[in-house]
Amino acid sequence: MKGLGALESQVMGVLWGEVDALSVHDVVDRLSDDRRVPAYTTVLTVLTHLWEKGWVRREKVGRSYRYRPSRSRAEATTDLLREILDASPDAPAVLLHLARTASAHEVEALREGLSGGGPRP
Repeated sequence: MKGLGALESQVMGVLWGEVDALSVHDVVDRLSDDRRVPAYTTVLTVLTHLWEKGWVRREKVGRSYRYRPSRSRAEATTDLLREILDASPDAPAVLLHLARTASAHEVEALREGLSGGGPRP
């Protein structure tokens, strides 16, 4: 995701995949695989940076923090798309080009959303 480093994107992916707020240990556990276990302090640093950037909220529970995304993945992606459109000298052309590359499922969701009957974020 633009504006995020590789590990920041992975951490956000973990947080977006959970309903409840997670501790640093929870995030480390979910990022771990057979080959690699990220260091607790590395994940703590990444979460602190994400909090400073406004990507996550944190709440103190006991002596540690629990983290959750400050906005949904769809909202974050929309903000990035908005930035791209705003940076273009011809935003309608970019938007139309994007719409032409959409899948049938995406076109149907767009139609439903624009008619007011589609799912809301």
